Amino acid sequence: MKPRLPNLSIRFKIIFAQAASLAGILLLFTFILSILLDQVLNMNLDKFLHMQSDNFQATITVQNDRISFHDLHSNFEHSGAADDDIPFFVQFINNQGRTIMLSGNLEGRRLYHGENLPSRETVETVFFFDKPSRRLITPVHIHQQHLGWLIVTIPFKYLDDFKDYKNKILIVTGSVGILLFILLSILFVKLALRPVKQLAKSAEVLAEQSEISALPDIESRDEIGDLTKTLNNLLRKVGQSMETLELFAANVSHELKTPLAIMHSEISLLQKKSDSAQQYSLDLLSEEVDRMQTLIENLLVISNSQRPYKLLPSDIWLQDFISDESGRIQRIFRNNNVHFDFSKVESTKVHSDIYLLQLVFDNLVRNAVLYSPDNSTISISTTADESGVSIHVCDTGPGIAEAELKKILEPFVRGESTIHQAMTGSGLGLSISTWAIALLKGSLKLENITPHGLRASITLPKNSQD
Repeated sequence: MKPRLPNLSIRFKIIFAQAASLAGILLLFTFILSILLDQVLNMNLDKFLHMQSDNFQATITVQNDRISFHDLHSNFEHSGAADDDIPFFVQFINNQGRTIMLSGNLEGRRLYHGENLPSRETVETVFFFDKPSRRLITPVHIHQQHLGWLIVTIPFKYLDDFKDYKNKILIVTGSVGILLFILLSILFVKLALRPVKQLAKSAEVLAEQSEISALPDIESRDEIGDLTKTLNNLLRKVGQSMETLELFAANVSHELKTPLAIMHSEISLLQKKSDSAQQYSLDLLSEEVDRMQTLIENLLVISNSQRPYKLLPSDIWLQDFISDESGRIQRIFRNNNVHFDFSKVESTKVHSDIYLLQLVFDNLVRNAVLYSPDNSTISISTTADESGVSIHVCDTGPGIAEAELKKILEPFVRGESTIHQAMTGSGLGLSISTWAIALLKGSLKLENITPHGLRASITLPKNSQD
């Protein structure tokens, strides 16, 4: 199972990834710094031990092979008493292994009980009275005569201030490191995502254009630059495919319009000369030719929909417009015996492009007729409010499944409830209507009617009214 991050922006994902790296780096840095500080601590302790050893050796004298200690306190920086700031412990063992001197704070205890004393100076960490301590054992020589061994010990617990200082160093260094890393992360992420923002802005500009064009080149020699080149290659191929498709649709439509026009004229002549027995067949052929002509016109509209369209608005009285268009469609589908109800159409005037409005209204009314049963009534009404003027076309057909209401507006998509109908269509009408109504800055809404039927509403914005 692949790991997945939550739905966060790329910026936060990069910062989170860097934060994980930061945690590892800080842990490693803290570990190394702690080791270095411990070494500094040991170096200071060792320096302190050597200083006390030198001071103690300066008090040793030998007379008649007898070892004595003179001016002991004046030669010590610290006396080794329990109330000293940094108390330490001293033991002197002669070359026979006998202890002949102990500091007063030892209270009779021994720092060293071993028999095999080292021949060289030794500094090590030991446990003295079950407490970690630093111990120095150094041979004492005077005039090349070996007198014994000096043992100086200082417990670590008396350097709590130094440990606190060490912890403060670690905390301050870690905090500064985190803050610096966050600032650098924000800066680097901002620089890294700058080409992405440029790409997004360019894509938004491209989306608003009617033609497919390439994205501007981004001066980035990384994955973003490679992505831009790949997208430009893809857009170039898509543009070529769209041009080929538009050219094909235009050529095919143009080639088919002429023979269909001839067929329509010949059928009209035959209808005038034929008897009643052949009239039904000729009427059926005429309807099929009309349907093919409508399909070709839709293909031409689709092929030109990506090109700029110049609006030619004019004043349109909806009552006359709806009556004329509905009457024309009723004559085309006269065999369906469909009736129109205009009783709720108001005498309203709009300022719009009549060709685009005809496209939308014609498609909606044709669909209402095609998918309504024979001898049914198509209700057409208008309403006006603050948002604008609406035209409503209501049929008594099977309607559209709720799950299909949105995708039905896409090209070549037809509702499942219409697939088994005897009357077939191309699925282009509603997509063309969507394109046209968008140019008119209006909206198209489809909704089912209870108990059955479909209401298609065209809404033109208020500023389109006179």
